[in-house]
Amino acid sequence: MDLSGEKQPKKRNCKQEEDQPENWIHSLPHEIAIDILSRLPATALIQFRFVSKASHILSNDPLLGNLHLSRTAKNNPCLIFHCDYPIRNQLYFVELSDQKEIVRKIQTPFSASMPEFNVVGSCNGLLCLSDSLFDGLLYVYNPFTRKHRELPKSIQFEEQEVMFGFGFHPVTKEYKVVKIIYYANAYNAHNRPSRYPRVRIRDFPHSEVQILGLSSNAWRSIGKVPYQLDRSSEALVNGRLHWVTQRGKCHGVRGQIIVSFDLADEQFREVPRADSVFLTRCTFYLAVLGGCLSAVVPLGYGRLEIWSMKEYNVKESWIKEYNIEGHLPTIVRQHLKQDLQRPFRIWKNVCNSRIVRVLCLLKNGKILLEYRGGNLVSYDPESQTFEHMMFQGMPNLFQMVVHVGSLNWIDIPSEL
Repeated sequence: MDLSGEKQPKKRNCKQEEDQPENWIHSLPHEIAIDILSRLPATALIQFRFVSKASHILSNDPLLGNLHLSRTAKNNPCLIFHCDYPIRNQLYFVELSDQKEIVRKIQTPFSASMPEFNVVGSCNGLLCLSDSLFDGLLYVYNPFTRKHRELPKSIQFEEQEVMFGFGFHPVTKEYKVVKIIYYANAYNAHNRPSRYPRVRIRDFPHSEVQILGLSSNAWRSIGKVPYQLDRSSEALVNGRLHWVTQRGKCHGVRGQIIVSFDLADEQFREVPRADSVFLTRCTFYLAVLGGCLSAVVPLGYGRLEIWSMKEYNVKESWIKEYNIEGHLPTIVRQHLKQDLQRPFRIWKNVCNSRIVRVLCLLKNGKILLEYRGGNLVSYDPESQTFEHMMFQGMPNLFQMVVHVGSLNWIDIPSEL
């Protein structure tokens, strides 16, 4: 049987089917075409970009980038896996809005200059990545468009501990990187030999806060930080980055303090806490749930208490919103029993000794949780039930980053 005559019409039909959507979308008024395209996932928009020259021009319209970003921010997030095994420092992603929910690999075009990195933060579809080998490299990267920029290096100290923050202010419409350095002595700067052993942050007597506005691309020092912060920024709310102080007495206050840094006026301020016994005596960490600043109190064996500030900076608006009972996946119990530290390198760097992290609130009202080593679980507050989340191609060991897939870039004036 001669198949050549049958194959040719089939190819012709496929080509017609491929051409039809393009002609259809470009025949519409510009505003309507933008509105339709803004409802697609980021991966579909990237594919559309390479259909034709006209599609490429349309996909680069700042109006499309803004509208798409505003819509995707209201849906379920894109999840980025910062993988530790089988390939160290490899990024993967899954779009929860995609019904197939397939994990795909993310290419990092700067892997040769920065093979190992930490994720500083995600904001408006952009990732900020720092060199985990203490070389001082920083990149801003859109993992979907693959646009990236290497940021200039700032002053390095021989013995130092560094904390970062990355965010965008909706009024000034500027992206900024905040670098907080705790160091031993000024004369140890600029790679001079150090006489000091590796010590904890609280043992470093000096500090310096450096700011990099991505529009100017230059570092500025704004002086010292008046707090001993516990880890890198954990929450971006209302154009303010948030940290918690180390446990202990700070400024005459018992327990941890929530500290904000306003990306507009570049001032540190204390955020009022609720008068909860747990928030005044126990260790907690921060998250963003439903756009609200939240304090997560680990109570042991996977149990969590979550407080949310419903009206920002109003002490009386703190409420205990969730009380999650203990739940430890089998693999987590095995790791805790065997005390395997090597597979948790990324997790331990970011999360210290936490067993579980609160990631975000999903569109269906469930809370997304990540257990040590790379186990995703959704928690339903209504039924108080847990559901393990598995995706095709999911890596074994990872730390999760909640992200918004977009076409956004630094020079696009985001309206979010």
